[in-house]
Amino acid sequence: MWPTDKISEEDIGRLLDGELSQSQRSDLQARLAREPELAAEVFAHAQAMEALRDSQPRRLFPPSASVEKAKRLEGAFRRRKVLSLLRLQVAAVALVAIGWSANSLTVPLRQGGKTADETFILAARDALRVAQLNAGPEKGAEPKQDKIERLVGAVNVSMPALPSVWVVKDVQVQPWNGQQSLVVTADTPSVGRITLVAAPMNGEDAVPPTPATDGRVPTVYWQSGGTAYALMGSAAPDRLEVEAKQIEVATRRNVSHKIRG
Repeated sequence: MWPTDKISEEDIGRLLDGELSQSQRSDLQARLAREPELAAEVFAHAQAMEALRDSQPRRLFPPSASVEKAKRLEGAFRRRKVLSLLRLQVAAVALVAIGWSANSLTVPLRQGGKTADETFILAARDALRVAQLNAGPEKGAEPKQDKIERLVGAVNVSMPALPSVWVVKDVQVQPWNGQQSLVVTADTPSVGRITLVAAPMNGEDAVPPTPATDGRVPTVYWQSGGTAYALMGSAAPDRLEVEAKQIEVATRRNVSHKIRG
């Protein structure tokens, strides 16, 4: 049982980190159901964290059948990790930790010697770049579409025009295998709140929209050219697939001239 009915940030953090027992998780989910706006925000964070968890670099798409390439792409998305939306200062510290960990740095700086020092410095600089990209202009609010265009121009991904009925709620850059990915959260009339991730791949390929098979967060993924995409939401995978195919058609139609960083 919980001491009060108020849902704290600590409660949400433990839920996202998988630290709750089954009974605690069920109870918290029931309480979140009474707060739809908070539940939608928590679910959006959980989508990104769950689908892009625990990354380590891996080769993608060696010559093989399309189904094998799709399985590899699914694995790549599942093993990447995206942070929750954080303020600039907190994001910089957290991203340093992720970059540090991704390079297998497990010893203190003074014990790690020159290699550890260099790894930390590189991670800190990567963190600063991501934090600065997310911060945007210092003066005035930045329209979401302007932010998408700015970030696409700054990172190595392609992004087609999003459906006009989407209402974009948030746009963020997140770490991806030593580079950056673009994460767009939007409300849609057909499948509710969704998260679209566009991530750079090592080579160009074509993988059609394919539902993830792990039975966890509903996810449809595909690749067009040098960018891979994952569409996540609370709707059934077949409904997400319909939505994803509309975007995938746009990526194929504009593959030669769409905006790319």
